[in-house]
Amino acid sequence: MIDLNALRRRHRGQPELVIISLIDIMMVLLIFLLSTASSSHEVGLKVERPFASAGAKLDSESMLIGIGSGGQISFEGKRVDRLSIRRLVEERLARRPDLAVILVADKETPAEILVGVMDEAQQGGAKRIAIASRTDHP
Repeated sequence: MIDLNALRRRHRGQPELVIISLIDIMMVLLIFLLSTASSSHEVGLKVERPFASAGAKLDSESMLIGIGSGGQISFEGKRVDRLSIRRLVEERLARRPDLAVILVADKETPAEILVGVMDEAQQGGAKRIAIASRTDHP
């Protein structure tokens, strides 16, 4: 049998919380969250961007419009149809007029769809429109 009175005598005093291990856990969580935060700019579609030998970096604050190889369109991670792009761009530019629009199109996306989405973004008031590419070769 376990003598509970002996255990109580041995562990008198205030319960304590070991802070060192909590700090370690918080650091691991912080590193995890920071490493996954960079992938939050996904477009919501599986897109294989085309390669380019040169390119310029744009602001991290921008509108992302994804276009899949089958013509699926997403606006900042949510599936939308082409006709709603103009309204969504207008609404976003009303809050932040300096934002750029980045089209993240699959390399198999038909030019007709890409130009149509670009036209809708321009009619929504976008002044800066860019097409995302990859500079690293496979």
